[in-house]
Formats: sequence, structure tokens, C-alpha cells
Amino acid sequence: MVDIDKMKLTSFILINILGFYSSISYSQWSWRIPFVLQIIPALIFGIGIRFCPFSPRWLMSKGREDEALNVLRTIRSAYSSDIQAEFEEIKRELLLENENEPPQSCLQFRNPTFLRRLILGIGIQLFQQFSGINSIIYYAPDIFNQLGYGHKHAFSYSTGINGLVNIIFTIPTVILIDKVGRRLLFLSGAIVMTLSLLIGGSVMGTNGSIQTSNMTDTIVVNITNPVAAYTVITNIYLFVAAFAFSWGPVMWVYTTELCPLSMRAKGTSIMLATNWAANCGLSFLIPILLQHMWFQIYIIFGIFCFIIGILTFFFYPETKGIPLEKMDRIFRGRIIISSCSRTNLNENEDFNDPII
Repeated sequence: MVDIDKMKLTSFILINILGFYSSISYSQWSWRIPFVLQIIPALIFGIGIRFCPFSPRWLMSKGREDEALNVLRTIRSAYSSDIQAEFEEIKRELLLENENEPPQSCLQFRNPTFLRRLILGIGIQLFQQFSGINSIIYYAPDIFNQLGYGHKHAFSYSTGINGLVNIIFTIPTVILIDKVGRRLLFLSGAIVMTLSLLIGGSVMGTNGSIQTSNMTDTIVVNITNPVAAYTVITNIYLFVAAFAFSWGPVMWVYTTELCPLSMRAKGTSIMLATNWAANCGLSFLIPILLQHMWFQIYIIFGIFCFIIGILTFFFYPETKGIPLEKMDRIFRGRIIISSCSRTNLNENEDFNDPII
């Protein structure tokens, strides 16, 4: 597994390097190489998905229990007794859901516990977008142009470095997410993102001046102090790094843990649709803001990140180590989370006890 991870990282770096050199090439392959590189992971995904097993929970909901047990044996590196216990727990949870309300019933939207989970899921999707990450990634060349680094390779430098920073700082999360939990990563990421945006925006505002380009009718920021200019750029990449180890990967893990099994498809679809709707809206809004604002954009997103951290601290419970079949216990607890504790439940509660 270590060799595979190393190979993946090396491959990603290689693709970024090839993409960069293709952009500075003047041959007809300068635009063909990026297209070819994007086909490769799509092919790998398309072929690999054929070998992915069905979810054990989905198989059991369809009455295919033998297949579900075989899948659990394949994907779990645990003792047979533990696998059998998980199998029985999933079965018990499904029976309980079927007794209480019809599976996949839209009437569950009236359930206060599910509504809370749905609102939290929609909120966390909006948080990711309003952190400003896609605005930075999509319009990094324009931001570099504003800072006076508008040479012809600004796009290649900004997107290439952004990609490498994203990859490198996502790796620690893969290792730590089940050790330190989701909340700590969320909160630490929000703090660093807030500070980097506010510092970057403040340095730009205090050391820069603006003028309007006669050719493009856009704002160009003039920062004569090179230390200040590099401070702004450093904070941009620090912001990307903080997002990469927190709100980038952890949000997707948390989203999959929110919905109950019977409403996972519907609930997750609504949450993801919110993410893409916000993404679309911001992609239209940011170019307009860049024509009329400069350091204020960083301050605005910095304030958003601060608000995101506060809301996460008070309303999003820890889900680390909680079986999906018993996740409902967390969201039946207090709405306001009073500390950075493991969950919002009694710490002495045994999650191996059967659901009552």
C-alpha cells in the first residue's frame, strides 16, 4: 500500500509537470497533451469501478445477505467474530428501520432528526464553497494578474503550484482522519484559512495601490514592496494547503456519514446538488467582484471562514469511530455542541450496545 501511494503521488506530480510544459510549448500538442492526461484517470476509474463491490448495507436491504457477508469478509481486516457482529448489527438496524417507517419514504423528510442531519449536510457543502477555495483555484491567474505577475505563464505557475499543494497536504489527512477525528481537522483548517486570507488581504490593502487597466477595464494592484507581494502569494498557498488537509477531503467523509441508510441516496443527492449550485453561482460572481474589488475579496472570504469555524464548533458533532448504524444517536442529542469532545453524547455510552 505504501508503494501504491508513493506511485500515485509521483504520477500526480508528473502529470502537473507535463501539463506545465505543454502550456509553454508552441506546437500543436500544447492543448492536446492536457486533454490526453485527463483521459487517463477517467479510463482508470471507468475500468476500476467494475471491480468495486456493492455496499454490504445495500445488498442486505435487497435481501442478498450471503453476498453482503462475503463483501464484509473481503473489505474488512478483522476477526471473523467481529465481521459477524457487524453483519448482525447492520441486519438489526435494517429491520428496525423497516418496522418504524417505509424504506426510502419521502415522509422521513418530516423527521426532525433527519431534517437536522440534512440541514447540517447542506450547510457543510455551502461552507466548503463559501470558504473561497474554488474562487482562488478558478481565478488564480486573474489574482496573479492583479498582483502584477501577469506574464504569459501566470496560469501555468498558479494552477501547477495549486495542484501540487493540494496533493501534498491531502496526504496527512488520509493518515490522521480516523485518529484525530473530523472536528479537529475542520476547526484547525478554518482557523488557518481565516488567518491566511485576513493576513493576505490586509497586507495587500496596506501595501498596494490600484489602477484600472485601459485595455481590459479591470483592476490591477501595484505592490512595490516585493516582500509584501510574496507575503500575499504565500498566504494564498497557505490557504490552499489548509483547505487541502481539512475542508477538502474531510467534508466528503462527513457528508457520507450524515444520512441514515434508508435515505442516503436522496439526502446525499440534495447535499451534493447544493455544493454544485453554490459552485456555479460563485463562478459567475467572482469575475464581477474582481473587476471592482481587490483586497476586500480576501477579507470577505476570511470573515466567511471565521463564521464557518464558529458554526462548526457549535453545531457539528464528532463522528469518528461511530458505526453508521448507530449514527442516529449522535443527532438525537443536543443541537449545540459545547466542546471539542468526541461526540455530543455521554462519553461513557457504549456504541457496541444494540440500538433500543
